[in-house]
Amino acid sequence: MKKDPQKIAAQIIELVSELATLAGAPVVSRSAKLHKSAVIEKKDMSGATGGIRSLVGEGKLDSPKQLPEIKEFLRQEGRHYSTPTISMGLLNLVRPPERLLTRFRDKGDKKWKYAIRK
Repeated sequence: MKKDPQKIAAQIIELVSELATLAGAPVVSRSAKLHKSAVIEKKDMSGATGGIRSLVGEGKLDSPKQLPEIKEFLRQEGRHYSTPTISMGLLNLVRPPERLLTRFRDKGDKKWKYAIRK
């Protein structure tokens, strides 16, 4: 019998909320998010790194993208940054402690492509 992880998570949240009520602690919201996007929303959304985080939250980096494509996504949102600034933001999200993105070289033109780490 295979159980649905989302149903199990909802049950856990409900039980924790009930326990918190009994203990007199603040109640946990039943609509708590269980995805990386919840972590992304708590992070600073300013600057190029914040803009890239918003792209991740929107799912625009679900498939691998090169730097010019990412720069164009940011420009469409009204965030105008130089290429080195965006490149540094991407690198910050690839390296620890963030490790939100992964990058790899495309075999054809040997340029970096960035995607959400899964």
